[in-house]
Amino acid sequence: MKRIPKPKPEEYAVYYNRYIDTISEDTHILKALKEESKEFEKQLLSLSEDKLHYRYAPGKWSIKDILMHLIDCERIFLYRALRFSRNDQTPLPFFEEDQYAMVAEADKLSIRKIVKEYKTQRAATLAFFDNQTQKSLKRTGIASQAAMSVRACAWIICAHERHHRKIMEERYLGSE
Repeated sequence: MKRIPKPKPEEYAVYYNRYIDTISEDTHILKALKEESKEFEKQLLSLSEDKLHYRYAPGKWSIKDILMHLIDCERIFLYRALRFSRNDQTPLPFFEEDQYAMVAEADKLSIRKIVKEYKTQRAATLAFFDNQTQKSLKRTGIASQAAMSVRACAWIICAHERHHRKIMEERYLGSE
C-alpha cells in the first residue's frame, strides 16, 4: 500500500488540527485505516443491542449513530478527495452532520448491515487513495470555505474515526 505523507497545515482548515495533530508524522495512514477498521468491526459486532442504542445524555448519538456518522463523513471526504484529485476547482459546501445523523435512522438498522456498509466504504477509500500519484495527493480544492488537499482527506478520515472511537471508549463503553 502506498505511503501518504502527512499534510502540511496549509493543506486543510485550522479546525482539523485537533484531529490531524493526534497522529504521528511517520504513520502509514492507509495501513492504519485498514488495520484499525478490522479491529473496530470486531468490537462493534461484539456489543449488545443495549450498548449499541445507549446514549450517555439526552440528545447525544448512540453508537449506531456514531458509526453511521463515520461512514457519512468518510464518504464526503472521499468525494472531496476525488474532486480535488481530478483538479475540480468548484468550491464544495459545508455539510450538517447533526442533520445527517438525525435522518439516517441508524438505530433502526441492524449492526451487521451498518458494519457491512462501513466495510464497503472503507474498501473504496483504501482503493482510491492507493491509486493516487504523489502529484494528485498534493492537489487542493476548496471545501467548507477552506483549502484542502487530497492527502489531507485521508488523514482526516483516520483521525476523525480515532476521535470518535476514543469518545466511545470513554463515554459509552467505560471499562468494557
